[in-house]
Amino acid sequence: MRIRSRALMRSALLGMVFGLIAAPVVVAAQEDPASDGSGLSVERVDARGESWRISGVSPGGAPTLELDGESLATKQQEITTDLVVVIDNDRSLPNGNLQLSSNAAATLLPGVGPIGKVGVVSTARLGAQQELPLSADPNAVAGAMQAVTADGDSAVWDAITRAAGLLESSDAPQKRVVAYVGSGDRLSTSSPGAAETALRLADAQLDVMTVPTAQNAARLSEMVEAVGGSFTPLAGDDDYEQGTEDELVRLDEQFSLAFSPLEGSEPVDLTVLAAEGEQTQVVSVQPGAVTTGAKSLSAVVPSSSLVQSILSNGLTRWLAVLLLAGAVVGFVWSLLNMVVPDKDSLENRLQVYEETAEGPIEGDGEAHGVMTVPILQRAVDFTGEMAEKRGFLESIEVSLERASLPLRAAEAMFFVATLAFLLGVVAVVLTGNLLMGLVVFGFALMLPKAILDMRVRRRQKKFVGQLPDMLALLAGTLKAGYSITQGFEAVSKEVDEPMGKELRRVVTEHRLGRTLEDALDSTAGRMGSDDFAWTVMAIKIQREVGGNLAELLMTVADTMTQRERLRRDVNSLTAEGRVSAFILGLLPPALGVVMYMMNRDYIMELFTPGLGYVMIGAAVVAMVIGFVWMKKIITIEV
Repeated sequence: MRIRSRALMRSALLGMVFGLIAAPVVVAAQEDPASDGSGLSVERVDARGESWRISGVSPGGAPTLELDGESLATKQQEITTDLVVVIDNDRSLPNGNLQLSSNAAATLLPGVGPIGKVGVVSTARLGAQQELPLSADPNAVAGAMQAVTADGDSAVWDAITRAAGLLESSDAPQKRVVAYVGSGDRLSTSSPGAAETALRLADAQLDVMTVPTAQNAARLSEMVEAVGGSFTPLAGDDDYEQGTEDELVRLDEQFSLAFSPLEGSEPVDLTVLAAEGEQTQVVSVQPGAVTTGAKSLSAVVPSSSLVQSILSNGLTRWLAVLLLAGAVVGFVWSLLNMVVPDKDSLENRLQVYEETAEGPIEGDGEAHGVMTVPILQRAVDFTGEMAEKRGFLESIEVSLERASLPLRAAEAMFFVATLAFLLGVVAVVLTGNLLMGLVVFGFALMLPKAILDMRVRRRQKKFVGQLPDMLALLAGTLKAGYSITQGFEAVSKEVDEPMGKELRRVVTEHRLGRTLEDALDSTAGRMGSDDFAWTVMAIKIQREVGGNLAELLMTVADTMTQRERLRRDVNSLTAEGRVSAFILGLLPPALGVVMYMMNRDYIMELFTPGLGYVMIGAAVVAMVIGFVWMKKIITIEV
């Protein structure tokens, strides 16, 4: 019973390990510091001149600043805000969207809260169009907003750039662009980067309200993180009004604090404490520079906080719960197996024939290796059964044998699948993107097979390259008076791997009773070498009809040498074609990556339902046809 008990102990310990891993994950996921609903947000830090300024949004009044645990003296500044409202009036939008945007924006009028002046810009009246410059007249602003009608194709980036240009001439202490976006960008001459730069030059923040299906939503969210502001998805009609009300609340909760310059020229981490609640934010201040946006203001996160931030999303929380539940079930199952005896075990069946059962049985060894854990063993067996039913277990076994890897096919497949799954889960946890997890999972599944095939091809190529020299050595031993079996044994000790290992296996099989011809045939099939198969055929014919085997082997060796020389000549002549095929095959995806890095929004137009997907599908089909065609051209059988 010791073997079974120790195996079950391993199962229990394995469950405990998973439990110890999962428990802190669940605790960390539950202790999410960003889930208290507080609205503290630092958007801009101006660390220039004789008075530095920090601004943002803080519910309940201005926050306090701390440096190394000590409070800093601050002074509240004026928070009058000039706005430019950007309204998307693309003709492709549903009729109600433009009306909802205009009605909601009509509440953002001069004199409401801290709002000073308001300008209006539309996105699709012959491109981006200034409907109204900055004005303090509420009636003029409301009239300009209601006058915007659906017309033409949208130019969102041009509209944001134009709005930032209006604010650049404003002397208000706070400047914001409020954009209602519902469509993609079709006519802009400005890039998203240019729009972001214009916002920085104007010292303006960006508040975006957009429908989730807008093509520019992801890029707008990144822009908000870069320059500061807010990003509000509009899921329904009521969200337009609610989003604008939230915008008014944010305007009322703005703060702008002045404080004395800090010593030194290195970045300094300031702690900002909200006036209400317990939320804090640590921001990085760069002396002599203006820093905007969450990304630039984020201080260097300690490793523990980084782990906590990774574990703070809902997906990780569910993953942690599932992991902990699995650990509990496995641990309970292991305990039950320890307590309840296995009546079908061999020890229990033989126990009735034993007179005594005192003391351990001599020679009761412990099975070695992780595969003795029953759960893993069953998982491996199940993997093998599934692979065998689908018909690819045998091919994996052949590949492993050709690569000289001492692994069972079922074990290799189980561990590859497990590793791929874990890498996929890690990718999902780190990126929060299920598609990225699936891509990593698929890549992790295919990469080991590709490496295995490469190892097999390299070993086969080396085996074939050693064949002529091996035949010459074998012919020499025969001329010296050795029998063919003795010759193979002598040669196996002289040649390098893989030929030496395969010949030693032939000699061993022959000693165990297998005929020499069968052992050689097995080697030829195992290595997938036609040249070696022809050599075995020549040996068989010679043993049937007689003749000088040494001379025959020398002739075969010379033929193999000539064939290898011809093969290398063909490879040299087709090298240019192979390089051309490689470059032509790599060019389309490489250009796609370059264009994505240079102008993301331009290339992302392809990844849209309809014509974009059709064009991508046609391109992939054309690339596959081209690959096959070029492969046929450069592949010459010798």
